[in-house]
Amino acid sequence: MLDTIGKRLKCCRAATGTTTHDVVDYIHSKGEDISYATYTRWESGSSFPARKTHVIEHISDFFKENGLQVESQWILTGEGFPPQFAEYTKLDEDTLFILASRTLPDVELVQVGGQYGEPYVHFGEFCIISNENSIESNNNKLCYVRYNEKVKIGVVTIMDEKQIIIPGKVDMILSKSNIIECRRVKWIQKK
Repeated sequence: MLDTIGKRLKCCRAATGTTTHDVVDYIHSKGEDISYATYTRWESGSSFPARKTHVIEHISDFFKENGLQVESQWILTGEGFPPQFAEYTKLDEDTLFILASRTLPDVELVQVGGQYGEPYVHFGEFCIISNENSIESNNNKLCYVRYNEKVKIGVVTIMDEKQIIIPGKVDMILSKSNIIECRRVKWIQKK
């Protein structure tokens, strides 16, 4: 969850493939005085000083020049339209989601065709699931579980060597030997 300025800055930088030095050098080129250590602290979650909010405009411009359309307001507050790569700004959300599923490594796009995803994923919604099929590595994670010709999406918890539980309105206890697939849900497109 991108719930802090630091996480949003780090996300944008990772998305553009740039370094902290790249960002700080750009800020310096705009006549602002900021150290590499200060910027790194911002990304690490240290409080962001109100007197420096104007620097966010330069940071936003830096990301835009590197192909990521992002508004300074989103970086500061998390409100508004999330970042988007410039080449995709004309695409609708459904197309972007499908495109993302095709570019992420080792994932598959699944559309929910029943109520087996409730309350996490609803009928008609899409989710991107990992191709890694493992019960143990997905303990306490939201997963797509296929068993005995049925499917369930829920949080998988290992009970013991032989069973898992998927909590819900009615807890579902499954024998590990009946599980065909247990793949982590990476991303859900909400309608």
